[in-house]
Amino acid sequence: MGLFRSISFRRNTSPAAVSNKHKSKESSVSWCGEKRLLKESQIQDKILKTYVISRLASPANVFRWEANLIGPENCPFENGVFAVSIHIPTKYPFKPPKIVFNTKIFHPNINKKGEISIDILGSQWSPSLRIDLVLLSICLVLSNPVEPFVPGNPAVKVYLQDRNAYEKIARMWTLEYANA
Repeated sequence: MGLFRSISFRRNTSPAAVSNKHKSKESSVSWCGEKRLLKESQIQDKILKTYVISRLASPANVFRWEANLIGPENCPFENGVFAVSIHIPTKYPFKPPKIVFNTKIFHPNINKKGEISIDILGSQWSPSLRIDLVLLSICLVLSNPVEPFVPGNPAVKVYLQDRNAYEKIARMWTLEYANA
C-alpha cells in the first residue's frame, strides 16, 4: 500500500502541452462553428429572402460570406441593393461576425468604410443569433437608425438636425450607388 501513496499524478504543464491543449480547444470551437455555418447556409425562409440574399463566398471557406441586402419599403433605401461582406470568426457563434457594406451608403449607423455600429454586433451579441437574422436586423436598422450612432459620421448630424434633408441625401446615394 505504501507504493501507491508515493505515486502522484501531475498534469503536464509544459509549454508544448498547454499550446496543444489550446489548439485542440480552438479547432473544436472552429469545427462546431463550421458545422453550424453549413447548416445556416442551407436555411430557406421566404420572408428573409425578400430582404436578404446571402451565400458562401467560397464553398471551401464557410467563414466568409457575401450578401445583398434589399432596401426596405417606405424608407430612403427602398429597392436599393447593398452588397455586404461577412467575416465570421473561428470562435463563432461565441463571437459576432464582422459585417461591412461594400456599397456606399449614407446612414448614421454605417461609417465611410462601411463598418456597422449596432449593439448586436458588439455588446449585445448572443450565440443564439444566426447570420441570416443579423442581416435581417441590419435591414430593419436601414429604415430605423438606432443609437449609438457612428461618432464623426456626417449622416448623424443631418439625421438629428433635419430628417427631410437626411432622407433626401440617403435616397440620392441609394439611387447613385445601390442600383435603385
